[in-house]
Amino acid sequence: MLALNCLAAVKKLGSAKICCSQFFSIIPDIIGRLMDRLLDFVPIQKAYYSMKDIGLCREFLFHFGPRAATIKYKNDHGAEEREFWIDLVQNQLQRAIDREKIWSRLTTSESIEVLEKDLAIFGFFIALGRSTQSFLSASGVPIMGDSIEGVIRYLIGGSVLYYPQLSSISSYQLYVEVVCEELEWFPFYQSNLPDSKQMTENKSKQEGIPHREAISLVLDVCSYWMTSFIKHSTLLENPSNIKAKRFLSRGHSKLTECMEELGVPNRDGRVKDIIKDKRNQGSETYLSFSTELNSFDKALASVEEALIRLEVC
Repeated sequence: MLALNCLAAVKKLGSAKICCSQFFSIIPDIIGRLMDRLLDFVPIQKAYYSMKDIGLCREFLFHFGPRAATIKYKNDHGAEEREFWIDLVQNQLQRAIDREKIWSRLTTSESIEVLEKDLAIFGFFIALGRSTQSFLSASGVPIMGDSIEGVIRYLIGGSVLYYPQLSSISSYQLYVEVVCEELEWFPFYQSNLPDSKQMTENKSKQEGIPHREAISLVLDVCSYWMTSFIKHSTLLENPSNIKAKRFLSRGHSKLTECMEELGVPNRDGRVKDIIKDKRNQGSETYLSFSTELNSFDKALASVEEALIRLEVC
């Protein structure tokens, strides 16, 4: 920790005040290696708050971003660490949404607190949906007219379904810019490529990975995060956040249908029980949910044109 404190102080001075530019250029690598060593002694949660206290929060996020985004853990604390990352992401997005006052653009009966929590969850999946689009495009996978296109559009457009005021171009653009900027450190797909497929960014764009493998990975990643939020998000414990709950539950249903249609195995057989348990928590709110699914699909189709217009701008 002493070494990290010293390096944090050097970074605050800036390169202009350091006579040896070569030394300053290797500081990020040294900080990364020291943070890795720190995890040998303290859990990642404690390491994060320690780095935040000394002004190395950004360095921590970018260094451990691939670890946060991976859907496979190699230690015995996977569930605990997953809860930490989900909580961290939600809090980060909530602060950004509050800072930009995105909730002020919505006319709704929900409180500001409920709006911020809903928008934080929607925002994470907007970033996931856009990353998924970019990944499939870079891999040369055509998705027009495919069922997976419906899943991606749902991830990106779910917020507009529940909060129609976001269909305003200026509101939507600001919202997307905020959440994507906040999650810049979170590489949804880079961390989950098979080891044999780890490539440089340029090479990846040129060669990609087999279409079937890319689609399977996309559905695996999307399903994993949908399930993880259903299971671990503390924001869903508030009965007032019914819109976020509906979004996640319906999203998982769409993913399951897509995986069945494309013959991709669902790796988490427990997810139906998880959703069932979540519905039982506050059953009055969920009572009419199953009867809304058909009309919900029609509502999703009705915002397609607006989303296309927003994406083009």
